[in-house]
Amino acid sequence: MVDLRVGPICAHASHAALGTVVASVEDLSLHGLALVIDGQAGGSELVHAGDRLDRLTLSSADGLVYEGAAVVRHVGERTGALIAGLELEGPGIDLAALHRRGARSSFSERWEETHHAAQHARVRPDFKRWVAELRTYLEVTRDFLCAEENSIRAEDSLTRDEALAEYLHAAAPAFVARMNHASESLARLVGGFGEDEHAEHRAYCRAHLAPLLASSPFMRRAYEKPLGYAGDFEMMNMLYREHAEGEGMFGKLLNLYATQEIAARANINRISYLVEKIRAAIRATRGRRLRVASIGCGPAREIMSLLEEQPVLGGALDVMLLDQEERTIAHCERTLVPLAKRTGARIQLIRESIRRLLTGHRLSSALGEQDLIYSAGLFDYLNERSFRSLLSSLHGALVKGGLLVVGNVAAHNPSRHAMEYFSDWFLIHRSEAELREMTSHLLPTPAGYRVEAEPLGVNLFLVVHR
Repeated sequence: MVDLRVGPICAHASHAALGTVVASVEDLSLHGLALVIDGQAGGSELVHAGDRLDRLTLSSADGLVYEGAAVVRHVGERTGALIAGLELEGPGIDLAALHRRGARSSFSERWEETHHAAQHARVRPDFKRWVAELRTYLEVTRDFLCAEENSIRAEDSLTRDEALAEYLHAAAPAFVARMNHASESLARLVGGFGEDEHAEHRAYCRAHLAPLLASSPFMRRAYEKPLGYAGDFEMMNMLYREHAEGEGMFGKLLNLYATQEIAARANINRISYLVEKIRAAIRATRGRRLRVASIGCGPAREIMSLLEEQPVLGGALDVMLLDQEERTIAHCERTLVPLAKRTGARIQLIRESIRRLLTGHRLSSALGEQDLIYSAGLFDYLNERSFRSLLSSLHGALVKGGLLVVGNVAAHNPSRHAMEYFSDWFLIHRSEAELREMTSHLLPTPAGYRVEAEPLGVNLFLVVHR
């Protein structure tokens, strides 16, 4: 970390749950900082790892230090204040401008620090080689594919589409294998890094690879976070539909790679896992309608799959879908309400922030009594305090004998570093032991609990019986 020596820093930003944020800054470095938000003790249930802060400005007495956006990496509390650790987007702090304004050191000192940073001296040589090799491969691949596409541009659309489909089919195996190899090499290179090292190496990776990787719609949406966070409903839709999408063959190949990473395939596996849980719960109700709720429902693809595969089960389902995002609820209304009408399912759509329901202690009353409650991906973003609070509220909304199923990506996720470095997609990973320990505070004491997993063992599920 570099001592920037710029005096007190004030931050202004916009956050989806907190609104306008005014805070002081601590631990300012090239690519990160800690926000101290006074008067927000208890706000860790409103701010989660992976949240985006837009319109972020950092100002000192000498003027503007940074303007752009940042992503929350850590959340904690101190007496009377919320502490949010941020990673800055883009190239980070402009050291040269700071030193020129501050005049707190000699020219030689300013030159040394700025020159040192410009040379990325803290980025390890083997990581630089890895980035350079991958960038060269991607650029050569992109240029070759563009030339091939241009060579058949004059053909009729049918001939051109058939040729491009053949080219894509031929190129995909070797390209995906090469990118998988890059992902595995990345994990070996950075697996032992501390947070400061990760921040600097991620910034270097973004500067050299992000413009190329953004050709994949999936990776671009994760990086840009148009709804304020990665893993939104449209990203889930991208996993569940045709993967060869993107601008040109290069974009399609990159998207094929991104959507077949192990974590992506594990995400897809969640659908069949949840469908079977709902089927088993229907059988257990012995003829009456099953009351089931999905928390942070996303596109609710498991409900669609169930009703399309077995429409007769619609008459046994009362489904509550809860999500904070208006566009997610609108999507579910378009896709699921017509299906519910055809099958006899009853679907209730609720747009509400889980964070606000938790802080207002209104979640149990909003849910009523449920036979089955599940949350596929929300808990991946919750710190320990929020995890325990939400788990307790959901457990309290179950009928006696009801079932709670909570998904969380495993600590051994092989795709973790590819997600963080390629797509700026961060999750809070947990082990089986950590998930089991989360049940220790539940009242009434659960009748039983266990940890299950989808076939790849990457998506874990804490299953709690009331």
